[in-house]
Amino acid sequence: MKLLFTSGTARGGTNFRTLMLNNHSNIRMSLDPFIPLFRYYRDSLLKTHGSYDLIEKLQSSVLDDYYFCNIKSKILTVVQDADPDIPFDISEWEKLKAAIAGRMQLASVNLVPHLDKLPGKTFKEVFYNTMNVIAATTDKELAWVGFNDNWAMEFIPLVAKLVPDAKFMVHLRDPRAVVNSSEFAEPDPAKRPTIVSFARHLRKYYAFASILPGLPQLKDRLLITYYEPFINDPASEVKKMTDFLEVAYQPDMISVENFKKADGKQWPSDWKIYKSSTDIWKTEMPIEMAELTEFICSPEMSLHGYHPEIYNPEKGLSEKGFEYAVKNDHDCLGWRTDFSEIERTIGSELFRKRMISSNGTFNKKEIERNFLFENIYNEIKSKKKH
Repeated sequence: MKLLFTSGTARGGTNFRTLMLNNHSNIRMSLDPFIPLFRYYRDSLLKTHGSYDLIEKLQSSVLDDYYFCNIKSKILTVVQDADPDIPFDISEWEKLKAAIAGRMQLASVNLVPHLDKLPGKTFKEVFYNTMNVIAATTDKELAWVGFNDNWAMEFIPLVAKLVPDAKFMVHLRDPRAVVNSSEFAEPDPAKRPTIVSFARHLRKYYAFASILPGLPQLKDRLLITYYEPFINDPASEVKKMTDFLEVAYQPDMISVENFKKADGKQWPSDWKIYKSSTDIWKTEMPIEMAELTEFICSPEMSLHGYHPEIYNPEKGLSEKGFEYAVKNDHDCLGWRTDFSEIERTIGSELFRKRMISSNGTFNKKEIERNFLFENIYNEIKSKKKH
C-alpha cells in the first residue's frame, strides 16, 4: 500500500472528495486527523535548524497564512528549505498523542485506538506510520491509504521527500463559496474567522497550488482538483483521481449515500444540496462580503480560473466593502491570522495592490511578505501587462 496525502481548507469541499476516494474498495481515507502532528513537525524543523525563537516571537501555534510579517515569512522559508528527515522526539509523544486524539474526535475517532502505531525514530518513519494507523481500521486489501488534512498544504513538498512513492492531491474551491459556507453553514460563531483571515488562507493555497506542480519532487505525483467540476460531472472527475492513482474506477465511488462517518454511521449527504452549493453564494452572500473576499483573494484566485465579479481592481474596494471589513473585524468572535488593528490589515492589502500596478522595483523580502513567492508575483505582473 502507498500513502495518499490530500489537503485544502475547511468548507472547501474536501470531505466530499475524500469520501468519494474512501468509497473505493482498495482505498482507505481519513478526515483531518493529523493537524497537531504537522504543527509539531513544523516546530521540530524550526528547533533542528536553530529557528524555534521565531515561534516564540510570534506567540502563536497556528499554521499561518505567512503574509505581511518578516517572522512569518522566515518561518515559511525555513520550513520549506529544511532537510525534512529529522529525529522524532519521543519524549513529547504523550502530549502530542493527546492533541491528535482530541483532533480525531471530530471526524476520525476510529483511529484513536491505533495511535501508538504512529511514533518512530524519525519523521520519515512517522509519516510512513500514518498508513499503519489508518489501515488498522480495516481488514481489506488496500492499494492506497491516506488522509486529508486541511490547512497543511505547505507540508506536501516535505512529505514528498520523506515518502518517495506517496502521491498528493490539492483540493480547491471558489473562494466566495468557501467563505459563504464558513459564515452561514457554521453554527458556532466562535469558529468563524474574520473574512480577511479566511480569505488570506485561501489566497495562500491558490499560490501554493501554482507553485507545487513545478517542484521536482512532485513530478507526476500531484493532482489539483476543483470542486465545481465534481458537482457537474462527478464520474469524469473521479476517473481523473483513479487514473492518477492507477486503480480501476468504481461507479459506487460517486454514490453519496455510501459516504460513511468514522464510526460507521451514514454521512449526512444529499446530491440536491451539493448541486446547489456551487453558485449559492451569488444569492445568499452579502455583496459586500463577496467583494471583500475578491479584494483579498485576487489575483491569485484568477490563476485557477476564479475571477472577480464584484470587486473592481480599477476602482478599488468600495465604501460599503470597506465598512463591511471594519464591522466584521470588530464583531468577529472566531480565530484570526490578520492583524489585531484593522488599519494595519487593510493598509497591508492596499500596499500589496499597489505593488501589482506599480512600475517600481521591490526587493525579495518585500515580495515574499506580500506574495509568498517571487514566481507568483512575477506571474501576476506578467498577466497584468497582457
